[in-house]
Amino acid sequence: MVGMPYPNVRSPELQEKMVYLDQTLPKRPGTAPPGRALVENLCMKAVNQSIGRAIRHQRDFASIVLLDQRYARRPVLAKLPAWIRDRVEVTASFGPAVATLQKFHREKSASS
Repeated sequence: MVGMPYPNVRSPELQEKMVYLDQTLPKRPGTAPPGRALVENLCMKAVNQSIGRAIRHQRDFASIVLLDQRYARRPVLAKLPAWIRDRVEVTASFGPAVATLQKFHREKSASS
């Protein structure tokens, strides 16, 4: 997945939802305002749905490459299910990422 699939924040419907949440829900220190949290949650819902399309059952496997440095941020990682979050490997450049992918698929191919 290249980038993060944020919804259209200029959508009148989404803007109204964000204003409503910001006005009715309390803002907790150290967290995003409720309207902003809605946008982040919609984004990560799309990411999780995409991942679910690649892995369909318990014995299935796939590599999901999240190409955006924002995926390495703690608040973003926290919005991934634990079974995915526990397997995320962050690399600073493309070379080590490709090497990790090759190793993963070699191991999975050998065990199946």
